[in-house]
Amino acid sequence: MVPSGPHDFIRLQTGLEQTGNAPLKFLVKWLSALIVGLALGFGSLWYMVFKATPPAIVTNGVWHTNLNVGSAANDAYSRLQIAITSILALNRSETIYFEATKDAEGQTLTAACDYTLTGPPPDARWWSVTAYGPNDMLIHSTGDRYSASAASVETGADGSVTIALTPDGSGPNGIATGNGTFVLLLRLYQPSEAVAAAPDAARLLTLTKGSCRA
Repeated sequence: MVPSGPHDFIRLQTGLEQTGNAPLKFLVKWLSALIVGLALGFGSLWYMVFKATPPAIVTNGVWHTNLNVGSAANDAYSRLQIAITSILALNRSETIYFEATKDAEGQTLTAACDYTLTGPPPDARWWSVTAYGPNDMLIHSTGDRYSASAASVETGADGSVTIALTPDGSGPNGIATGNGTFVLLLRLYQPSEAVAAAPDAARLLTLTKGSCRA
C-alpha cells in the first residue's frame, strides 16, 4: 500500500505498529499463562504433600497411621508425601508407624503440659516411642535419652508400661518434650498378625494429660 495522503500514512503506520506488537503481546500472554499454570501446579503439589490427609489414614485413640506407608499401592502424591515425612518407611507387615499430634481433647501436644503414656506393651516383637519437635527433629535431652523402647523401659510388677512426657524428660522412663509443640511417633516392628490386620483395633499405649503451666 502506497499512502496517497496523510490519513493513509497514519493508518499504515498504525497497522505496522499493531503488527509489530503482536508477537510481544502473544509472548506476554504465554508467559502469564505459564506463571499461572506453575503457581497452580506447585500450589496443588504443596497442598497434597503437606496439608491433605492421605486416604488410607486410620485412627486408634490419639494415634493415627497411614496404611499405605511402604505400599506399592500408593499414588504419586502419597509416595512423595511419605518420602518427605517418613524416613525409610517399611510396609505394614514389617513396621507400623503410629503418630500422635493431639491429646484426647483434641488439643495440640505441647511442652506446656505434662503427659503420661500407660498400658501393656504393644503387641509387636519390638516397639519404641519417640518425641519430635516442630522441626521434625529429635528434642534435646540432658540425659541423652531420646526414646523409650521395649529394650529400655522399666515395667511394673504387672508388666505394664509408664512413660512420662515432660519438658526435661524427668519421670519414669521419661522422654523430653522441649519447650514447644511436639509429636509422638510409636513404631511397632514386626507387629502381630492381629495388629497388622486391624491397626485401628490394636491395644496401644494410652495418653493422659497431666498438669499444665501458663
